[in-house]
Amino acid sequence: MCPEAQAADIDFARFAGEEGCSLYFEQFLQSGYMALPPSLARQYLSLSFWAGISAFKNDLRSVLALPAARNVFVANRSAQLVRLAARALCRRCDNILVSDLEWPAYLQILSAECQRHQRTITAVPIRHAVFREKISKAALTDRLASCYRNHNCDGLFLSAVTFQGIRLPVAELVAELGDEEKPRFTVVDGAQALNHIPLGLASGYCDLFLAGCHKWLRAYHPMGLACCCRPSSEPFIESLSQEMFSEGDLDDPLFDFTNQLEQERPKSFSETVNLAPLFTAAAAVRRMATAQRPKSEELLGQRENVQRAVDRSAGTGWKPATPVESLQTGILLLESVADVPQAVPVDALRQRFLSQGIALTAYENGLVRTSFPVQPLGSAETALFRSALSFCI
Repeated sequence: MCPEAQAADIDFARFAGEEGCSLYFEQFLQSGYMALPPSLARQYLSLSFWAGISAFKNDLRSVLALPAARNVFVANRSAQLVRLAARALCRRCDNILVSDLEWPAYLQILSAECQRHQRTITAVPIRHAVFREKISKAALTDRLASCYRNHNCDGLFLSAVTFQGIRLPVAELVAELGDEEKPRFTVVDGAQALNHIPLGLASGYCDLFLAGCHKWLRAYHPMGLACCCRPSSEPFIESLSQEMFSEGDLDDPLFDFTNQLEQERPKSFSETVNLAPLFTAAAAVRRMATAQRPKSEELLGQRENVQRAVDRSAGTGWKPATPVESLQTGILLLESVADVPQAVPVDALRQRFLSQGIALTAYENGLVRTSFPVQPLGSAETALFRSALSFCI
């Protein structure tokens, strides 16, 4: 959780506790910090960035280099926006291309929607090619394009960065397909990409970009985001979202409440909404907007940290699973070469690392995932990392 989000979370909790749902609170929520009387505003300085839901969406569009006219949806539950994306794909496409590196829970949502609409999913097996064959970015783009063509696909659902840390060449794939074979609808899962890699959404290579706030954005509270990226498909997405909401298929309190705020048409009776994610996300996005270094430079720093970790892992009993440089991110997978960690339950393995000062994600069969910061790791930190790897073998 970044410092700005922490401070916003604290001051919002104080404000909600001390003011409750007073008139001042409603004015603050709808119109922003400047609507508060100065004597009250001085008590909650860490919320001074808040200028209302529309301003938050403008900040998000700005950091994503999207035009101010593009629509943005927010929801307490990311799965609801994934369902919107899946429904849009099924309305526009007959055969949707995915990879075998996609987030399983999202694939389940897409699969259920495809079964309902009698659509086909074509999964490209690229895991072995990426981690074992060290396939190049250009060759991976060609492989995805060939599978798309050979299976007569007309839709895409791909991650900008997979949960294993692989940067997929989605924009390059769409460019390779060209105008004649251009997908009817493209969804990019940016859960691991927002505030992690340069996204280039302004080029319009996708129709809908999905993201969350509790990962690399570092806002802590889970909140789903969906951004329309192409003007040609935006009216369709907006119409579909309204249709799904009216039918109860897009049942999310924050989605409904933020729409009420923007349209200035509050309902007399509505579901209670958790608003804390709005303020931590808005603070984190504002931090992102005011960053001193470009995202490409920050990513380079993270990859340098990954390389330091790779160098320090030699001889520990853990083998880095790395792709070629052009597909690398700030995420590193490590595989155990011994039998013991492979037999240890994932929770126990994660706890073992945590006892050594390293927080990571553990998977079955002795596989762990580490994520690295932008700031350069010092010798003491890399020594700690190596010590933890040696201890947990």
